[in-house]
Amino acid sequence: MKLIIDQSLENKELEITIKCNLIDPKLEKLISQIRLYFFSIVGRKDGESFPIQLEDVYYFESIDDKTFTYCEKTVYECDLKLYELENQLGDTSFIRISKSCILNTLKLKSVKALLNGKMEASLLNGEKQIINRHYVKAIKRKLNI
Repeated sequence: MKLIIDQSLENKELEITIKCNLIDPKLEKLISQIRLYFFSIVGRKDGESFPIQLEDVYYFESIDDKTFTYCEKTVYECDLKLYELENQLGDTSFIRISKSCILNTLKLKSVKALLNGKMEASLLNGEKQIINRHYVKAIKRKLNI
């Protein structure tokens, strides 16, 4: 691998070009992280709006027709619906794990199988989420299990 950085005041915007022979899982993960770095959402809490980088998001959850963004220790309300987030985050580390939850696999500590075909996801912040059996196959693919 060769890394070339061209720093110049003449460059108007950041541009990343990846030249490769074949995209392997490690490169897919890198591309996903780059996409996360440049994508942010607006979260609301206590009447204030905050820009939230996707790399800080653990998961999105929909409760009573409202979408919430869960970070390590803080929860924000988000204006986007889960299906909108799912469409925008399709090629990133985020994956739908239930009808009401989209999980950031980069914040995943471990997964374990449960008796009823579901899985339990343990996150880096100590929280646990249930992966509905309808989504187990997709998450196994995403994690290369």
